[in-house]
Amino acid sequence: MTPLMFEYELKLSKRRKSVAIKVTPERVIVLAPFKVCQNSLRQWLETKNNWVQSQQSKLQQLPSKQDPLRTRKLLLFGQTYDVDYSNVQKVVVNHEKRSICLPSTLETQQVECRKTLITFLNSQLKEYLNTKLARFSTEMDCSISSVKVREYKSRWGSCNSKQALTFNCLLAGAPTEMIDYVIIHELAHCHVLAHNAQFWMLVEKQYGNYKSARKWFNQNGKQLMIE
Repeated sequence: MTPLMFEYELKLSKRRKSVAIKVTPERVIVLAPFKVCQNSLRQWLETKNNWVQSQQSKLQQLPSKQDPLRTRKLLLFGQTYDVDYSNVQKVVVNHEKRSICLPSTLETQQVECRKTLITFLNSQLKEYLNTKLARFSTEMDCSISSVKVREYKSRWGSCNSKQALTFNCLLAGAPTEMIDYVIIHELAHCHVLAHNAQFWMLVEKQYGNYKSARKWFNQNGKQLMIE
């Protein structure tokens, strides 16, 4: 009998009818029905050793998070900007030279420097959203109640039943066509909250190559995060 080669977190659900494995950079999660036979589950998981190790290997090869305090580089709308420090009072961005200048007082203040960069990305994304939301909401016949920008750890955007939208400020690092996909995705939720066939039809109507955008975020989303 082949021994189990990985540790996992078991999540049981009374609504689930089948077993599934979810591999993340942090852990392996096994989703199973509430009354699953533990012995049978263990035997099934042992047959998945190679698959789990393969998925973990792929995740390790994905781009790492941004570390602008060390590398002095920051992604902005899909382009790499140089980060420097100078005698300025606030963040100064030069899109032509692709440079971002921060107050020199932040050069050794890691927490404050990160907070300043997050605030900067927040403002940059808001400016972009102001233009694109007006266009896409009209084209998709959406009535938005509110728009907020904040930092999320595990999602790029959200839409609730009141058609209030929230976007991850770290999206400001992504190429504009990828930001557009997230905007359209959340606007589609103004009509359909679930991720069902009707929802994806709405997305595809507005953003035909949405599958490639989803793939891009799966492969590159991590590099938008900031240490």
